[in-house]
Amino acid sequence: MPRITPGNRLYLYRLLSSTLGTNRQALLSRVEETLGEDGIAPQDLGEKDIQSLMEALPEFVRLTAFKRGRVYATIVPNEEYDGYLGRTGQPSSDNAAEKGGKGKPWKRRKGSRDPKPAKPRHVEQPAPKAEPGPAPEPAAESAAEPVTKPAPATPGPQAAPADGTPEETSTPQAEATSAENLAKTDAPTPKASADSGISLTITYDPYEDMEAELAAAPAPAAAAAQTQPEAPTPVAAAAPAPSSQPIPHQNLPERFSAEVHCKDELLRVLYQKLPIDADVTRTLDEDWRVARSTGTLSGTRSRISFPLRYLHEDGSSPVEITIRRTSRPSSGKQWSLALVDGDDGTGEVHEQVGLEGLPAADEGAWSDLTGAPQQGAGEAPVSPLREFAQFALIGSWERALGTLATMAVPERWNFPGEGAGGPSRYGILREYLTVSFHRAVEQGRVATAADGSLAAFNTGLLTPFAEDIHAVFSPNAGDIPWKLDGFATAGSGELGARLVATLPEPPRPASYLGRIEDVACRSGRMLILDTEALLGERVGRLPRAFLAEQLAGSDEASRLLRDGMNAGGGHLGRGACRELARAIKADPGLYRRMGRALQDATSLALRLAQASYRMAAPAFDPATGTMRLLLPLCLVDDGMADCAISLELMPSGAYRGAAILSLPRAYACARVVSRDQPAWLSPETVL
Repeated sequence: MPRITPGNRLYLYRLLSSTLGTNRQALLSRVEETLGEDGIAPQDLGEKDIQSLMEALPEFVRLTAFKRGRVYATIVPNEEYDGYLGRTGQPSSDNAAEKGGKGKPWKRRKGSRDPKPAKPRHVEQPAPKAEPGPAPEPAAESAAEPVTKPAPATPGPQAAPADGTPEETSTPQAEATSAENLAKTDAPTPKASADSGISLTITYDPYEDMEAELAAAPAPAAAAAQTQPEAPTPVAAAAPAPSSQPIPHQNLPERFSAEVHCKDELLRVLYQKLPIDADVTRTLDEDWRVARSTGTLSGTRSRISFPLRYLHEDGSSPVEITIRRTSRPSSGKQWSLALVDGDDGTGEVHEQVGLEGLPAADEGAWSDLTGAPQQGAGEAPVSPLREFAQFALIGSWERALGTLATMAVPERWNFPGEGAGGPSRYGILREYLTVSFHRAVEQGRVATAADGSLAAFNTGLLTPFAEDIHAVFSPNAGDIPWKLDGFATAGSGELGARLVATLPEPPRPASYLGRIEDVACRSGRMLILDTEALLGERVGRLPRAFLAEQLAGSDEASRLLRDGMNAGGGHLGRGACRELARAIKADPGLYRRMGRALQDATSLALRLAQASYRMAAPAFDPATGTMRLLLPLCLVDDGMADCAISLELMPSGAYRGAAILSLPRAYACARVVSRDQPAWLSPETVL
């Protein structure tokens, strides 16, 4: 098995630094061309491809991965190797001549311990040339000497002693001379070696999809098939192999904290970016598991990126983590944390982060039901989305939700702006499915077969024929225990037949309503508004027309509103909401006026809901496991709802309002409980 010797490393350093230059980025394809021009292939050094070879040379090669899978290599100056080159070969002899040739033997013996540049010996690959042996054309061409056709195998044993002794391969010139002498002894040998050197050049595309690249088994066969165009049969056989493994999790680490080496410098970057109460280790474990489950991984076979649950300060995109497969395991771990948002930990954190850290990504409309996160110290925040993704391998959300939407009674499952040309689809359906699963787990309604061969839960949706739709799972090996097989009705199709054959009875749907207070507003109850929360950092949830009207008397607040809207494209970002909230609280008169306006609008909505129970829309809050009542707020026009307020029934019997929701997000929360909604929250009106 070939390996990279110190002399090989020195030779590659001299070749790449002189050809490509140092501290300059070059595509891996350009690096491969440079090595190919010198007659060197990654297989000569025991590596599968050019990227693996570059990763095996970390002392002077730095790899950088960009979007769309482009990987660049940078040759970094190495003082130690520069010193070796200065004392080895022709440069060292010239220096000795300049010093008068007074070198002493013991000094020469000491200097000879330095590694010398040694060009890697080309390793013949007999597998690709095994097919043309019995072909008719070679047999007719040399009928007199049929035995001389396997001559390409002869240079290997003859060159082996030269590579095994460092004295004979001390310089490239000496190796070239020995190669010429070998060529003169046998005439057919140089022609065969030249032909094999050209035909054995393996073209490898390191930028193809990660699913295809992670399929390790078919990769060598496909590469060998490309070197032999006259035999198309192996290519056709190897082509379908990558598509048979959409997500080959067996090649990836499972527990991030246990199987990925994290340098202190990169952990420091994460601690500086994330909120102060965030558990970095648990965050990496969970988000890595969610990315594998939902197929949000990107990159190549040896370098993979995935998103965290936290966004950049402007809320534009999630923080991206990149891990790299290393040829030299660190602390017994084959993978290592390479980049945090493109930062390798050697420089300063480029993004300015406040004391509260980066904002978390949107967990769903249900997170708007409470005024502030409610969780104990050290307790993981509730997230139905991550719970479902860590329970089962989902694959593509679009494909899974599209199948479910097709089976169920037709509804509007997209938020405004989703769908054609939007970032995603089925946002309301995804929230419905994940919250329903969370509730089913709470109530113990996720059914599992006695032999562990199947799991299922009732989604609560019906087909056009009023049949219950169940989500069906099969066991999965690894840290994610199940795999989503699809959706089925009891007894219909293969999944439906497995469902009724394995479970004694189909699971029941999750339930939410347990008392009259979960549906209707009781009369004679006191209403308390949490004005601090409503006019705090979530002030951006209020309608823009209402804010403009209320802030008209304050020049500073009006300017902040106008600038924030312009910067956010019509929406107030987190920083703009924070500054606007400070400006409102700095003006006591403005703060009281806005509080009274909210109190009046909520009191009117509560009186109407007490007169007609159909005015309130019940919603389930997964964070607390309790019900909320959503009421319409008419802040601009008394005849039209602008937003919704979430009311919580306190143990004292009073109603507390602490959160404002936009109408589309209010509908997403209410749809979890029931399809039938009040007129002010109908999907035709709000979506």
